[in-house]
Formats: sequence, structure tokens, C-alpha cells
Amino acid sequence: MPKNKNIPIKYTNRDFDTIKQDLIEYAKRYYPNTYKDFSDASFGSMVLDMVAYVGDNISFYLDYQANESFLDTAVEFTNIRKHAKSLGYSFAGVPVSYGLATFFILIPANADGTTIDSTYTPVLKKNSTFRSSSGVSFVLLEDVDFSDPRNEIVEALYNSTTGGVTYFAIRAYGQVSSGKLKSIEINLNNATFEKFRKVRIGDADITEVVSVTDSEGNVYYEVDYLSQETIMIETTNPTALADGVRSIMKPFVTARRFVLEQDNTGTFLQFGFGSDSDDDAGLADPSNVAINLHARNAITVRSIDPSKLLGTDKFGISPFGTTLSVVYRVNDSSNVNVSEGGLNSVLNSNIRYNDLTVLNEETVTFINSSLEITNEKPIVGQTVEVLADELKVQAKNYYATQNRAVTKQDYEAISYNMPGKFGSIKRVNIVNDPSASNRKLALYVVSEDQAGNLVATNNRIKENLKSWLNQYKSINDQIEIFDAKILNFGIDFEVSVDNRFNRDEVINNAISRLSENFSMKMYIGEALYVTDVFNILVKTVGIVDVKKLKIFNKNGGNYSSIPFDFDKVISRDGSFYKVPKNVILELKFPNEDIKGAAK
Repeated sequence: MPKNKNIPIKYTNRDFDTIKQDLIEYAKRYYPNTYKDFSDASFGSMVLDMVAYVGDNISFYLDYQANESFLDTAVEFTNIRKHAKSLGYSFAGVPVSYGLATFFILIPANADGTTIDSTYTPVLKKNSTFRSSSGVSFVLLEDVDFSDPRNEIVEALYNSTTGGVTYFAIRAYGQVSSGKLKSIEINLNNATFEKFRKVRIGDADITEVVSVTDSEGNVYYEVDYLSQETIMIETTNPTALADGVRSIMKPFVTARRFVLEQDNTGTFLQFGFGSDSDDDAGLADPSNVAINLHARNAITVRSIDPSKLLGTDKFGISPFGTTLSVVYRVNDSSNVNVSEGGLNSVLNSNIRYNDLTVLNEETVTFINSSLEITNEKPIVGQTVEVLADELKVQAKNYYATQNRAVTKQDYEAISYNMPGKFGSIKRVNIVNDPSASNRKLALYVVSEDQAGNLVATNNRIKENLKSWLNQYKSINDQIEIFDAKILNFGIDFEVSVDNRFNRDEVINNAISRLSENFSMKMYIGEALYVTDVFNILVKTVGIVDVKKLKIFNKNGGNYSSIPFDFDKVISRDGSFYKVPKNVILELKFPNEDIKGAAK
């Protein structure tokens, strides 16, 4: 009897049906006399089904793991975030809103009623807390001094008998950020020394670590990476009244540092591997890394031994035998934006006076109770986390920057990577002025409001963004930040519908598909392609042909006030509408702005 020929393994057959068929063929070839019943109700068929089921699951698992191992093919947001981190992109994660609040307080008049009694003028301390009408908590980021001469003072209360002024109202301003403060004590008194210690401080909703100190009073500073030994710290400006700048930035070298890490399980502090005895941990001694060169006293770049640099760098101190006190800020809402006038409740006001002993207790109580807060402009940031596809693009673009801003893409990628505690921008576009002698760059930005609609970015966020970009820009680049113009539009279409389908259902399905397409905000300066809208319509089940398609401007009322004629910017072939580089298109209310009819 001739020997059975070997059957080649089909590695491409990895689903249930093909695996089972391969098993059947294998059994028939090599065990023709052992088992012959391959009917669906047989015991052998059950065994083959179970093996094929296991093989199908294993194949799916292996394919899934392979796809999730690469940024381009990953689907799970957690894995995409990990890939982004490996490329150096620090994803902010939890949305943060940031803006300017207006404070009002009543101060008694002096004896003659001509001005305020300055002895009663208080200071509203940093970390006072407030709440919006939508329930979002906010924290004051700086002291608000009501004695500042730049504050506005108006008459508020009068004596009913004499008509004289009894109280003046003072209006002052202060920066606020969404979230509320929390603290935690981490006991490391009984802990032994551990290299690269990692401690959990809370859930993944932490937006910022405000301070980290140990029981000995040592302060630990957050850095971008553990090898970063020099940071910029905030110090009091001795000439603040003269130049109008409250604080100055000063370089500071520290061995006590940490990086903040976040994933879906929580937020962690990651330290280095130096001990408390290494006060200069991370600081390389030039005498240890310099190569002794004959007849030379100076140390140059070429005389540095790179092999000794790593041995001197311990990436900071790893704490032990102490207690860490961590103060951090968390968000208590997924939508942290506030409309104009929405910030209106005082939760916990920390009001301090110069000398309480000389003040009337009842008057102080009245002053404290008179404190009010509002926001004259919307406080905006971002309503939701970025989509997975957006995160992929931003991570790859940021990796290409290599921590410096040279190209247009570099500036945009670094802008998106600004920490959330400084505010959030939704879209950014940079334009170069070719007529300037140096590189004069115009950066156009836009943010989201509490409903997820595009709004102008507030000035504080723009100031923070400019400071953030100054760390990476070329010395010859000059940056100016402007508000992008928001242009709202609508879509009207008329289609032919197959008589076998319900017209209303087809139209509603088409509107739903268009809404989904524009759910991801467009980019500043991005053209609107008519062909994309057309293809969505013709690929909708039940639509035979598109008879009419019109895209038009919507302005006034709940829309932007910018008038725009789309017919003047359409391409020669009619395939797209070109908009200026400082304009962003927005389909603001899809259910209202998309109208369809069927023939």
C-alpha cells in the first residue's frame, strides 16, 4: 500500500470553518480506517468543533495582540496611549478648563465716606474653591489682593438717613482652573530603599500634582523626564508693583524630582534610584567625566568621556524612611467648561486681613459673606478626551518634532502637547509671513465650550501657550497667537430614492451619516470637499442618485457672526470649497443644519 503523502499545513486558514475543514481532511488522510463518521451529530464532529473553536480563539487573540502592538493598527485607547507615551507624547488625559474669574467684595467706607477704609481690605488666598451653575468645581490659582490699585471701586450701599456711602464694592480678577484639591499621605517610614520607587497617589482623574513634600520638609519637583535635573521655578518678583509682573521664573537644579505617570488604573509618581545621601544625585561632577589631556588646562566638549556620564546620573532621589505629603487636583465632572456668567457660587473662601485684632468682628463677617464670583468670558478647555485617531496623529507628529520647533508640524504638535493644567486648545494652525525679515509666525487657535461647540480661546490660555512654545522655538522665530475665525455652515440635499425603501428612513439615515462624518472637528484652514459629502450620500442604502447638493453659510443668533459666500471660494472643478488659513468650518447643530428631501 502506497505511503500517504504529507498534507502541507495551511497557515492562512485561521477561522473556525477552515480550521475544522483542515482537521477533517487530516483525519480522512491519516486515519481512514480509525474514524469515518463526520456527520454533524457524531461525537467526532463535536471534538473537531471544540478543537476548531479553540484554534479560532487563539488565532484571533494572536492577531489582536499583533495589531495592538503597533500604533497604526491599535484599536484600544489604552494601548494607543501607551504607544504615544513611548514616542514621548504626554497625553493630558482628563479635560481641564482654565480662565479668568471676576470677584466682588464690599468694603466699609472711611469716616467721611469718600473712599474705602483700607484697614478692612483683605486678600483672597490661593486655593479658595468655587462652583459653577452646572456643578463644576474650580480652584483659585493665585492670591487676589483687593488693595491692588488697579482694581475698580464703585459706591455700593448708602445710609438711608443721611444718604452717605457706607460700603464700596471692589472688583478684582484672578485665574481659576477646573477641579478640586485633594491630599494624600504616603507612609514610607518602614520602607527600605528601593531603586526607581513608584507610588500610587490616586485614580486616573488627576489633572495636576500641586506639591510633593516629605516629613523633613524637602520638596520634590515634577519633571518631564527623570534625567532632567534643571527646572524653572516661580519666585516672588521684588519689583512687582513697578513692572506689573507678580512672579519671575528662575532656573533651579534639584535631585528631588519625579515624573507623573497615568494609565487606566491610576496615577503614579515615579522616582529615580539615588539615596538621601546623594544630595547631588543626578549632577555630574566635571572632574569625574573629563579626560585628562596632556598640556591642557581647559575642558572642552571633546575632552568629555561619555562613558562616565551615566555612572554619575542617578535620575534623582528615591524617597524612603519618610512620609510623603501629596496635594493634587482632580476633576469632578467630564464637562468642565463654563459659559459666560456660569461661575457663580463660593464654596470655601480663604480671606485674610492684615491685622484682625484692630477690626470689628461683625464688619469682617459681613465682608466675608459679601464675596461674589462670576466669569465675564466663557471658561473653556476641552469637553472630552481626544478621539483615538486624533491621538495617533498627534503622537506621531510630536515624535517627529524631537523636542524642538522648526517646521509648521512641529509647532502644531508641541501646541497639542501643552499640559492640561495650562488650558486646552481644540485646533491650531500656524502660518508663516514670507515678507518678514525673520520668521514671523501667526498661530491661530480655537477651543470648545461646555456643549462641545467651537469658541474663541481665552487670553490666559493663549499666554500660557506662547510661554510653552518659547521653550522649543528657534531663537529667530517670532510668534503671535490669534483667534481663528469660526465659520458655521449648513447642508441641503435632494436625492432620488429607490421605491422599495421608505423615503423618510433613507433621508434620516443619510443625515445621520453626515452628522457622524462631521462629529470630529475640522482643522483650521481645512477645505470642505463636496466630493466627500456626495460619496456619503450615494453610498447610503436606498439612495439612487444625488439631484441637488448645496453648502451654505449660517450666521447670526446661535451661530458665528461671520458672513461668508461659499460660491466665491469653490474650486474650478466644483470638488471643494477653499477657506482662508485662519478660518475653521463647523457644522454646529447637525440635526438642524442638515436638511434633506427625496424625489
